[in-house]
Amino acid sequence: MAGKEKAGRRQPAARRRTDGSRTRIVSKEPIHEQILPHIRRDIVLNRWAPDERLPEMELCEEFGVSRTPLRDVLKILEVEGLVMLVPHIGAVVTPLNPPDLAEKLEAMSGLEQISAMKVAELQPPAALREIKRLHKAMEEAARNGQTSKYYGLNDEFHRAVVLGSGNSTIAKMHETVMWHVSRARNYANEREPLNQSAAEHHDAIVDALEKGDPEGAARAMRNHLAEVIANVLDRVTAPTSRATDQEMEDTAA
Repeated sequence: MAGKEKAGRRQPAARRRTDGSRTRIVSKEPIHEQILPHIRRDIVLNRWAPDERLPEMELCEEFGVSRTPLRDVLKILEVEGLVMLVPHIGAVVTPLNPPDLAEKLEAMSGLEQISAMKVAELQPPAALREIKRLHKAMEEAARNGQTSKYYGLNDEFHRAVVLGSGNSTIAKMHETVMWHVSRARNYANEREPLNQSAAEHHDAIVDALEKGDPEGAARAMRNHLAEVIANVLDRVTAPTSRATDQEMEDTAA
């Protein structure tokens, strides 16, 4: 009927600013699809820690929505493996399980190796330009000691390689896996250390891509990610032992 909202649609929800005001973030799509990326991102950025229950009423207030679209979001996040829906408790952020994380890191490595091979084979001009641009920006950030900027560009670099493969299935699988990988890296005090070997690995990847060497590109990507995986797993499992060491030091003092 004219003048009425379509079923499943709502007026734009609003995101709370730090000053308490709201800014419009959604407009036409079903409400749960519009707030899903924001809640997912907050989980990946560890706004809520592993095993923490999501505050449904707080989220409804924050986004200006009822509990129905929010629960639709939580069901999707459960399928994605980012939350568990526990009876009589609600949505709880999934724990960081090292064996499960190791599998996801292995999948990430495989997808990026395949992508590197495809880029080297296909030589897509636009993708290669973007990869080289990001590599140059990473080198500059590394020289200036801009660690946070470097690793932001690093994520863009790897995503550019995946998108450059031209395989939408690989791109979607990679995006899903990276939600979990990024959450683990953020939880474990950001990323692997900014070191010379990381820079050298990227040099080798770009060199193989430019030369059109599929096997060399896959090998360079594999060598780089092997170090990344080792660092992520070490940092995810290390906090407990580090906390214990600190407690012992405090007790001794």
